[in-house]
Amino acid sequence: MPETWSRYFEESGVLPSLPNDLRASQRRAVRTYGLLRIDGALPAIPRNADFMGVYTKDFSKNAVGFISPIQLYPTERLRLILPTFWLSLFVIRCRRHNSRCYEVGAKLLQHNAPDETAFSD
Repeated sequence: MPETWSRYFEESGVLPSLPNDLRASQRRAVRTYGLLRIDGALPAIPRNADFMGVYTKDFSKNAVGFISPIQLYPTERLRLILPTFWLSLFVIRCRRHNSRCYEVGAKLLQHNAPDETAFSD
């Protein structure tokens, strides 16, 4: 993570709306860790099926923001496993902060209760 984010894990709670913000739902800062796997990659970009560690940034009713160590691309489908549930996601945007830090915004496709299927194909 960039050095300027030294207080990243101290932030929590409802995030303020910005002028011209087109989001449909209010966001809440939730800082935790998770495991991410790419379930549907773009045909031109080969991906492996390994899980990688990520940090969550914020959640809303229909979307999730998180920090990834690799660049992700719009329309890629993901599986995000968190300590108390797991999610199916669709990448909307990805912003590079440095070579190992990408801020990703993803649409929520499905919320799942914790179970062993989170780790299967």
